[in-house]
Amino acid sequence: MKKTLIALAALSATAGAFAQSSVTLYGILDASVGYVNKANTAGKSTVYMSDSALQSSYWGMRGSEDIGGGLKVNFNLQSDVRTDTGAGNADFFRREANVSLVSATYGELRLGRTMSPTIANAQGGVVTPGNSIGVSAAAATGTAADFFTKNAITYYSPVMSGVRATLQYSPGEVAGDSGAGHKMAASLVYTNAALRLGAAAQQVEGTDGETSRTWYNVNGQYTWGPFKLGAGWYKVDQGDTTDTTATNADVGRATASNGTATIPVPSSHGYNLSVGYQVNPQAIVSATYVHNNQDSSLLNLQARYALSKRTTTYAMLAMADNGTKGVNFTPYMFAVSGIADKKQSALVLGVIHAF
Repeated sequence: MKKTLIALAALSATAGAFAQSSVTLYGILDASVGYVNKANTAGKSTVYMSDSALQSSYWGMRGSEDIGGGLKVNFNLQSDVRTDTGAGNADFFRREANVSLVSATYGELRLGRTMSPTIANAQGGVVTPGNSIGVSAAAATGTAADFFTKNAITYYSPVMSGVRATLQYSPGEVAGDSGAGHKMAASLVYTNAALRLGAAAQQVEGTDGETSRTWYNVNGQYTWGPFKLGAGWYKVDQGDTTDTTATNADVGRATASNGTATIPVPSSHGYNLSVGYQVNPQAIVSATYVHNNQDSSLLNLQARYALSKRTTTYAMLAMADNGTKGVNFTPYMFAVSGIADKKQSALVLGVIHAF
């Protein structure tokens, strides 16, 4: 009898420990239909049903355990999913695969694959950020492959007087050369009720220890009544790399229009300007203009309406004007690719649902 009581007590303690843990299934689905003018180099137009025009479609599992002393252990696994085909990505949890130790006092130390703090800050100056703005610009300037950092050691500071710092390092794992193939990134963000200011930078070393790619961005956003104003500046330096390329496949989405074809990307810099008007708590309209010094630009007009806390509908009109110098924006991300020396436009209607 005594042994039975001890066993029951142990089982109760174990159940109590598990009760402090939680695992959540979550995700976002973005599906849209759009008409694209001059969808290919031949100047042909067509209609697409596509995925992730604004928000990346993904699903994931995350959990948290309170281990006492003001500490928590979290994990996060996140994978792509396409709403148009149902396909995922060959690297199953390519977006997030990490575990972290979190303290309200000292911040968070995260180990494993996670988003670069530089890309997390990249659209801080865009009122209604989305893939057809930010990912389009990143793919055009050759930084799409830097979105998620493998082997990442990432520290997130606690928010102090509205300021939060993020530091990230990824070892290259090249024997005999600790610098080859490594990545370093950092961001500093200030926020209050009306103002957001952010700056970030990262450097990626080639596996030969000589080539490198650096990326800087600075941006801000201000809310004035129903109006929202944003602006940003970015610079990408490809260093000694002469064969830097970018494709939609770099961000996990190969398309029928460009497949895995490579596009040379030069060093470049540019800016974005953004303005929005909050019509009511459910509706916002915006305009964003992105310019690159390599003779390319993108104008994105959006209207979003929240049907509920989880579901938002949107309309988007986007126009890309590309030159011949190797930086090509696309007006409808993951449906078509940007084409040199072409003016492309897209009219898109879509819905986003979070779960």
